[in-house]
Amino acid sequence: MNILNDLVNKHNFYRESTLNLQASENVLSQSVREALSSDLASRYSHIMDSGINGYGGCRYSEEILSETENLMKKLYGSKYAEVKTIGGHVAAEVAILSTMKKKENMLAIGENCGGYTGYFGNYIPSMFSINSYEIPYDAQNQEIKYEELEGVCKNINPSVIMLGQSFFVKPYDMKRIREIGNECNARIIYDGSHVMGLIAGKQFQPDALKYSDILLGSTHKTFFGPQGGIALTNDEELSSRMSFNTVWKTMDNYHLNRIAALGVAAEEMLQYGDEYASQVCKNSRQLGKALEEHGIKVKYSPWYSYSHQVHLSTENEGRFGNFHKISQKLEENGIITDREGRIGTAEITRMGYNEMGNIASLIEESLLGKDVKYNVKELRRSLKMRYCR
Repeated sequence: MNILNDLVNKHNFYRESTLNLQASENVLSQSVREALSSDLASRYSHIMDSGINGYGGCRYSEEILSETENLMKKLYGSKYAEVKTIGGHVAAEVAILSTMKKKENMLAIGENCGGYTGYFGNYIPSMFSINSYEIPYDAQNQEIKYEELEGVCKNINPSVIMLGQSFFVKPYDMKRIREIGNECNARIIYDGSHVMGLIAGKQFQPDALKYSDILLGSTHKTFFGPQGGIALTNDEELSSRMSFNTVWKTMDNYHLNRIAALGVAAEEMLQYGDEYASQVCKNSRQLGKALEEHGIKVKYSPWYSYSHQVHLSTENEGRFGNFHKISQKLEENGIITDREGRIGTAEITRMGYNEMGNIASLIEESLLGKDVKYNVKELRRSLKMRYCR
């Protein structure tokens, strides 16, 4: 029986014929794929507290881990890098465990303002017995209300100010936040899951690590790597705590093939990241403008976005339906987006496509009920992986 292999092949064929505009996805180069599917995928390595590896056969896997850590430190200009976390969410758990105690308070961007769901309610706060409060935020302008934040900090005395969003189009005033954090002795953690590749490419919040205690995030959205997480710091004590809180506390095996693939991706980012990130941000701004010109309402005109994603407006509902309906209509024509109104430019930029007017035209025609499947397939066929060896 080859049911699963058949399904995998069907998935590969399907996705290779579609145009991926999901804000949380990217595509792996052949070199990264080779590392990910190597013999390392079935191996273990664990350096015990004694400094001795609990497994034999690790002469190269230990070098791979060390080299990947060094590449990440070089890429982000950090003194320390924790690369073993298997997801951005796990990296966040590690960071919170390393900076907070039970019953202490954390501030984060609220979910209704685009913040991450996991930082509220029955998720991380419940797991770690901490309290989570919303950072005052102007959703219309996508800006923190800094004066109000200062007041909230004085009232609740947070141990951590957690930055970052799932709907993330505009950077913060990091210097101001650092000053506010210092006043209440709060740690600043920057969750750059959506923008780690743009930060590495110095195009979005290049001062993220300069003014925060920990920069963490996913390695597969705007970054070139496989799914996983990283956490970076310049603080030796925090680095030690994060190392302690990673293996055997938030996770166990850190997947050696993923580490190797992440290292290859970091090499690609070091060589091509600046050029890539610049084009991603440029494409997002152009896509926002082009969509508006094609009658599709986009938030935050006239700047639209400084990152890899643009946000559709609910004003489109009367003409095209809600976000779920819009996504379904687009997928019928081979255009993939999420169901929440985000359209991303990370993957199409990686595939070397920068004609956002044509993308907007295909989206409009799809939403108007026209059949553009052939056009989408022809466009997808013309794309070729860029920003890699």
